[in-house]
Amino acid sequence: MTLKRIGMLLLCAAIALFSVGTLVAQAADYPASDIKHIMPWGAGGGTDTVMRAFMNSLEKTLGATIYTVNLPGAKSGQGGAELMDSAPDGYTIGSLTYDGIITVPFFGLVPGYDTARLRFVGTVTDHPTVIAVNAKSPWKTMEDVIEDARKNPGTIAISNVGTGGVWHLPVLELEQLAGVTFRHVAFPGGSGEQREALLKREVPLACSSVGGIYPAIKAGHARLLAVMGTERFADFPDVPTFKELGYDLNWGSMRVIAVPKDVPDEIFNKIEAAAAKATEDEKWKTWLAESGGGGWIWRDSATTEQFVKDLQAKVFKLMDELVAAGTISK
Repeated sequence: MTLKRIGMLLLCAAIALFSVGTLVAQAADYPASDIKHIMPWGAGGGTDTVMRAFMNSLEKTLGATIYTVNLPGAKSGQGGAELMDSAPDGYTIGSLTYDGIITVPFFGLVPGYDTARLRFVGTVTDHPTVIAVNAKSPWKTMEDVIEDARKNPGTIAISNVGTGGVWHLPVLELEQLAGVTFRHVAFPGGSGEQREALLKREVPLACSSVGGIYPAIKAGHARLLAVMGTERFADFPDVPTFKELGYDLNWGSMRVIAVPKDVPDEIFNKIEAAAAKATEDEKWKTWLAESGGGGWIWRDSATTEQFVKDLQAKVFKLMDELVAAGTISK
């Protein structure tokens, strides 16, 4: 072996040792500066409001200031892509919802977008989809809406946050089960836009998360008609599930925290442990129950990874069937 070759090997070894030493030092000091939280939906929506509140709890358990940056667009794909492209140093984290996990990758809305480029920290909320009306709506029950829709096919508008998305697909399934058709209106900016449209009576129905519509319900400006879950909400015991009405609908949404794929284990473990502790914060739990529509949960990283894989397998199959039937286009 030549002296030049030996020198190169020693240099590479020194660089590797330096990199390992730097990584260990960074992990030991983490977090040493503020952390950016990417919110892929617009300000004021359900996810934005809930996850800002959660970040307040995470700040305390992680020991660093967390500031939120809203990057809406492409059904949350723009913010998700920004997270994927961020430095894997633990100083950028992001929130993802159903659309970032299902809609964006299925439709290829953002080049290079792939959830395999992320590492999921955990799930902090999970709750069923609901259908709501303005408080002044003449429809008092979901049966009223379905009866009217049968008489007036394709004329009653219902909002969602994007074609093929988290609150569009459930209504498509409802149409199949109930033998009705609605006029679908998308608000890509998120549930905040949906809520405003419902309150202004621009759209008579909204398919949303309970968190997105909760402020309007609490203020008496909106009413829930039915829940797409397995049981009624404790806060709204008079609101039936769709299954009780004869329609086996079970749809929901979740809020997940993720980081770029290559964040070092030492740093990732600190984030996961801090997030788990933050979900047990009584202040967070109380706020979520009173202001965010409930849905508290904690799924750790491994459980969330499996949950995402199972959800993608199930829903991608359904969406492929809808594409084949011509119900949606890809």
